[in-house]
Amino acid sequence: MSEERAVESSWAGDRLIGELVRRGIGGAGPWHSARRVAEDHLTDAGGDVETAVRRLTSTHVRLAASSGLLSSLGGAATMVVTAPAGVTGLYLVCTRLAASIATARGHDPADPVVRTAVLLCVLGPDGSELAARTGIDLQEISLLPGLRRLPSEVRAQLDRRIGYRLVSRAGRRGVLNLTKLIPLVAGPIGAGADGITARSVATYADVTFWTRALPSPPSGDPR
Repeated sequence: MSEERAVESSWAGDRLIGELVRRGIGGAGPWHSARRVAEDHLTDAGGDVETAVRRLTSTHVRLAASSGLLSSLGGAATMVVTAPAGVTGLYLVCTRLAASIATARGHDPADPVVRTAVLLCVLGPDGSELAARTGIDLQEISLLPGLRRLPSEVRAQLDRRIGYRLVSRAGRRGVLNLTKLIPLVAGPIGAGADGITARSVATYADVTFWTRALPSPPSGDPR
């Protein structure tokens, strides 16, 4: 990749990360925030965290499949228009899914460390590779302790790398996914692929946020 293209992708990655945090975690209009979605699912599950997490996963897998179906139906005729929106839509669904699972387990989605962990979950296997290259021990039970040990400037650089990878993946998907050249047949394929992607993100989030966050000690507690 040329230096100019790398700078362009890095800039686009920063914008994408900003949108995922703002909309995917914080919500926008009828697209509810990760906190509200987690709380609604916890209420419906009678406070049972694991039931809520399973339902959160099912809800977002269906959303991802619907997004994949709608962005793929037109085949080559509409791919140029719909692929960027479809990819961004999938990223938004996956970001809210990971953030909702984190919230259901007691983690604060406004915490910058939790947000970085959410973005690593969206990136999937590439996220694990980036975490390892940043010096995080993947043998630990969760990525969170390792992320908390990183200086804030290193974590900010990690966020930028995540954005760069997500933009690069979107480009590869839009250009190289030849199944989207076939009208109608491409729809079910896109739906299935996006649903599988969302379920994979849920698996990563399940591991990353598998323990509930410990409550802060009361004021004056020597711990």
